[in-house]
Amino acid sequence: MQLIAELDADAAEVPRARHLLGEALLAWHLDEDAADTALLLTSELVTNAVRHGRPPVHVHAEVLAGGVVRVEVDDASPSPIRPQDPDLEDLGGRGLQLVEMLSSAWGSRLRDRRHEGGRPVKCVWFELRATAPGTA
Repeated sequence: MQLIAELDADAAEVPRARHLLGEALLAWHLDEDAADTALLLTSELVTNAVRHGRPPVHVHAEVLAGGVVRVEVDDASPSPIRPQDPDLEDLGGRGLQLVEMLSSAWGSRLRDRRHEGGRPVKCVWFELRATAPGTA
């Protein structure tokens, strides 16, 4: 079970990414709490890729053994991610903090696959433990 989607480098694609993942999570019959968290964290990663990365942006999601949902968002920027330490008054900069707090694991890496121009693909990912209804 997988979802693979290519998105434009446009903030309007964030709701589309949520919709596509939401449909996949529903089809995979995962618990509502995990699905809501996956949608929130995916929104954060796609927003970061659109704002700070280079097109194209890809979303890949799948259910691994043991009911673990893994979501990867990649873009063509080789620049490493930089978690922020925002002040209380700052309006942004908390996305990766949310990913760290709410996921069971997360990270980033450069993939061997390359986009046009020979640039490596930066991938930011997270995993969540989830259960199908009636199995918890």
